[in-house]
Amino acid sequence: MIFLGVLVAPDLSAAAPKADIANIRGQAKGREARVSFTLRKAFSPEMVEALKSGIEISFKTVVRVERVHRNWFDATVGEVTFSRSVRYDSLSRVYLLNRGKGEELVPDIFAALSGMTQYEVVVPLDFEIERGKRYRARVRTRLDKVGLSEPLRSIFFFSSLWDVETDWEKGDISAP
Repeated sequence: MIFLGVLVAPDLSAAAPKADIANIRGQAKGREARVSFTLRKAFSPEMVEALKSGIEISFKTVVRVERVHRNWFDATVGEVTFSRSVRYDSLSRVYLLNRGKGEELVPDIFAALSGMTQYEVVVPLDFEIERGKRYRARVRTRLDKVGLSEPLRSIFFFSSLWDVETDWEKGDISAP
């Protein structure tokens, strides 16, 4: 419980910490790229409490893979958009984590938060990669408020504690 308090301790500054994407890396091979990254500071203490009370939280993420050109515009060669959600089922006392492949039963809040913040994604590419060329992944995530009920959407619209939207972050992808 103390660890949870440290994990979701509120920021003492006036604004909530801004979520960001870190550790973007991956490998392109053939006609696909495997990209992994971490979503940080996405859950405010209010969001964790809401999650524990049964409110479903969803994130919508866009991952783009670009071919990097020197002194020219970078070209997008693959893109995928997906959602990930979690909610607490108070009857069975487990968290239901949906990573797009059906629901997984997760026993505790730590595993649920980890499942919502650790990603490994396969991005299909438009054509086969050129070995030895430079590729980059760009990632952006935001809270998907569509799944929230209308009263909650109205409340969260005015609360900056629920403004989860990252900037476009980028990281290199190897193309051996």
